[in-house]
Amino acid sequence: MPAAHLWIVTRLTVIRLLGVSNLREVNKMHFRPMLLVEETNDKSMMTYLTDVGTPISIGVYSWLIEGASQNVLVDAGCPADFLNSIGFPAKQISTQEAELEKAGLTVDDIDLVILTHLHVDHAKDVDKFKNATFVVQKSELDFAANPHPIQAGWFVQPPEDRLRIVDGDEEILDGIRVLHTPGHTPGVQSVLIETDQGTVCLCGQCTILDNVDPPQALKDMGVLAITPGIHTNAMQAYDSLTRIQEAADHVVALHDMSYRSVESIP
Repeated sequence: MPAAHLWIVTRLTVIRLLGVSNLREVNKMHFRPMLLVEETNDKSMMTYLTDVGTPISIGVYSWLIEGASQNVLVDAGCPADFLNSIGFPAKQISTQEAELEKAGLTVDDIDLVILTHLHVDHAKDVDKFKNATFVVQKSELDFAANPHPIQAGWFVQPPEDRLRIVDGDEEILDGIRVLHTPGHTPGVQSVLIETDQGTVCLCGQCTILDNVDPPQALKDMGVLAITPGIHTNAMQAYDSLTRIQEAADHVVALHDMSYRSVESIP
């Protein structure tokens, strides 16, 4: 793989790593980004009340956790055609089948799918994973069953007979935990894995790198994170982001395009 530039957000700084794939030899567990769709939006949809009028590309990913005791995926993904049909310009980059094949797996091999939340771009393709159990927060299921009109039509209901419902923070498998980090939706959960590089958190909030590592001008004002542009509770979303920063040594921004050519994190 060509050397890739990966930005991993730490508590105090952003570290650029070159040739990230070489780290696989020393990590027992890591995230494997699987970019499925590239979506085009106004940046202010990601960074609340900032960067209005700035176009941005964001990624719709599934994330394979390699090195775990079971085959675990974070988020099921969504096809570009569906996003286009609801007004979000998008193009297909790859598929879950093609990306899992690179790891020697098929969709039928996936045991667990941890859904960060139930918005369509994260959960639309749950039906592809016929043998998987879906890990979802109770508060997310409750809200998705009767969403506020401002987010009506954005939610997916996963198969009821294959649900593992959690209520707050919980260990999912050895070395894999979820944190309840609401704000973008009421039941957002973020996924932490333990690695030889420390605790890595895949932030379940709708984020790019600026959300978890704001520009210095904002930091000088005491702003430690930028709330996602889409949210059910702006202040709760901010508090969840700062909680994630405290809980993890490295934070991965769920929608950032910088991971598109990266094999593993960390």
